Amino acid sequence: MRQAFKRAMSAAAALGAVAGLMLSGPAPAAEGLKIGILGGMSVENGFSAQKCLMQELANGLGVPVTVNAFASGKQLQDALAAGEVDLASLSPRAYSAVWRSSAAAVQPVLAPLGRGGAKGYRAVMLARSGSDLSSLDAVKGKEIGFAGQISLPGYFVPSVALARDGFKTESDVATIQFSGGHQANLTALESGAIDAAVTWVSDGGEAEAGPLARFERQAGGSLSEIWRSNLVPNGPLVLRKALSEAVKQSITVRLLDLGKRAPDCLAAAFGRPITGLFPVAHADYETFIEADHKRLSLSVASN
Repeated sequence: MRQAFKRAMSAAAALGAVAGLMLSGPAPAAEGLKIGILGGMSVENGFSAQKCLMQELANGLGVPVTVNAFASGKQLQDALAAGEVDLASLSPRAYSAVWRSSAAAVQPVLAPLGRGGAKGYRAVMLARSGSDLSSLDAVKGKEIGFAGQISLPGYFVPSVALARDGFKTESDVATIQFSGGHQANLTALESGAIDAAVTWVSDGGEAEAGPLARFERQAGGSLSEIWRSNLVPNGPLVLRKALSEAVKQSITVRLLDLGKRAPDCLAAAFGRPITGLFPVAHADYETFIEADHKRLSLSVASN
């Protein structure tokens, strides 16, 4: 494995050096553009999955491009925080961790469209069809259900999103029930065990995706939506914040173009479903970051 890693690193460095010799233009850093990825099969295969992205960026930017593989997400996050990586694709939780450790290190610029073009998800609160609960104010003093007490999409994200919309689950409801899963939560709502249930729906993409769509197919009916959160985007592509604005703009434009022309190139390079890209900013992840912080704080307090 170690020898394969060294060979892969040498191949990546060689491609970057050739690109730097063939092309001219302002480099984002003295050593060129550094892409960070997680190790694994990409390393064993000599970075073949990244060659398309490397060549596209080298051709478009006129700088040497290298790929650095990291054995764990924590190592990649530490490298981003230390300014040792210029471009990486992160999960929402990984971005939250980097931002907590070094808020000034990276800047989210784009997020991937997933399968079917999904941008991410939105939390929703639901009532039974025909219920007189049609607003958050009407839910106050009622019994509501969440999927799970330690789940980010099943509790922490929606509870933070609700609080940002003026509804505090800790004080505005009579009781909170944790049902043990999204399907169980919706079943509890349908049976009348709770007055309202919180789950999530896909934002774009396949119409049948998500627990609500699955439940309605199985139950043969529909539930009434009371509230819907802002978008919780897919994990971002981040750039090193210290790069010049001109360089960050150039990279962002190039990646957007690549997302339209060759999304498979991005999907292969970063090892995740990508069918295109759309612009994001740090503000789009604030709800998730607050929810993740709340989760970690309660975890620490319970130990």
